[in-house]
Amino acid sequence: MKNIVIVGSGFGGVTAGALLQKEGYNVTLLEAAAEWGGSASKYRRNHYRFPVGATLGMGFEHNGIHERINSFLGIDVQKRLLSSVMQVDVGKQFISYEQNRDRFIKEWERVEPNYSNQIRAFFKEAWSIAAGLHAHMAHFPVIPPATVWEISALLKGVNLRTFGLPRYLFTTVGDLVEKHDLKECRSFVTFIDGVLLDSMQTSYENIPAYIGATALDVYHRGAYYIDGGLYELIDELIESIRSNGGVVKKPRHIKRIVKHANGYTLYDQRDRSYEADHVVLNMPLLNMKDLLEPHVYETMALKWNRREQVDQWGTFTMYVAIKEAAVTDTTPLFSQLQLEDGHHFFVSLSRKDDVRRAPKGFRTFTISTHITLSEWQTKADYDYHKTRLTREIIKKLSQTIMPNIESYIEWQESGGPIAWERYTNRKGGGVGGFPQTKENALWNAVSHRTGIPGLWICGDNVYPGAGSIGASSSGVHVARSISKKRLL
Repeated sequence: MKNIVIVGSGFGGVTAGALLQKEGYNVTLLEAAAEWGGSASKYRRNHYRFPVGATLGMGFEHNGIHERINSFLGIDVQKRLLSSVMQVDVGKQFISYEQNRDRFIKEWERVEPNYSNQIRAFFKEAWSIAAGLHAHMAHFPVIPPATVWEISALLKGVNLRTFGLPRYLFTTVGDLVEKHDLKECRSFVTFIDGVLLDSMQTSYENIPAYIGATALDVYHRGAYYIDGGLYELIDELIESIRSNGGVVKKPRHIKRIVKHANGYTLYDQRDRSYEADHVVLNMPLLNMKDLLEPHVYETMALKWNRREQVDQWGTFTMYVAIKEAAVTDTTPLFSQLQLEDGHHFFVSLSRKDDVRRAPKGFRTFTISTHITLSEWQTKADYDYHKTRLTREIIKKLSQTIMPNIESYIEWQESGGPIAWERYTNRKGGGVGGFPQTKENALWNAVSHRTGIPGLWICGDNVYPGAGSIGASSSGVHVARSISKKRLL
């Protein structure tokens, strides 16, 4: 059976590795960092563990992406369905992002009674769009399809709902907002802009309607608190590779990849070599240029190379441990707040008695906000922004969901793009994939195929895009292409 070497243990890499190993391939997965998972790994300090980046569990509902993969592999994680997904700061009050659609609309009737009819009509249309696209995504389609089973997967998603999708091909969420006369409803615009920036890396005005609608709809399909954190699923996928006979190694920092007639040879930081018939790169495109021989890299499609010019977001992240007394019964586990300068930040608090993240009597939380990488280039700018954001975020928390939080903090640390580059080996510190604008989505997205035999890529830079669902889907696409089986 052929040898597969996977470089990187983010969701795309571990998913591809677990599926291929289960199919009987000889999988070797190599991770440069000390922890598995990339942007979905864990961060340890003293008695505390923090999800590094990804925190909210999506795709675990019946027939969801993760549920299908996990069922196929026979693995599971402890998860809890959230009836109230998160609290979203829309200015002077909060909207509860309810899983139940009717309760969610009632929240908007409470906050914006004068706009309630338009808001209801907006979401009714958005949910209808999302239902059509969801029918496609359930079959792990590849766009554009290149094989018989990929065409079959695309056709399987066709139903009455999907026939209405073509009219939205050139429509943005911004167009829908204007259509429903909601542009002047500041709380509504603040809400969707923050949610879409957090999940899709772009504003509501620039995101295609079918992608934005799906991102807004996914919370109603089921969002979960994962005991310990999403890295628990990464660990389960690693164990699936190992228990089925595969090899997983860390830290193994691949420095160069040499293509030859019979496949590939990879060399790590100690010049140890690994032979492969297929290489799967679970990493940002920027990282690939340093690993591949120039003639191999330059052979890639031009649309790949132009991605070097696409600006990605960075992130500023805080990891905080607090005493249990700081938390009340009304403190949300997940919330999105905004600072005076317009920065949105996402807060993920550990559940009471989740001892995988904190000892009894304590809680941990991870906070992240998007940043513009170009503003963090000099040491002076870096230090200024880091200090300012830390101060303002703590102040906002104290004013809203955690009064007097300063007196309860047991441990605190924060990091910007340099820390992310060092910890996850993502060149330049970019995170979250490419902004899901029309220039980067669907037909314009980066394919898992490189155009070079035996060389594949997966992860958040690749179709269908960012997030654990998108990255895992790209891993499925790689596994199907190598095995030439539909799988799942």
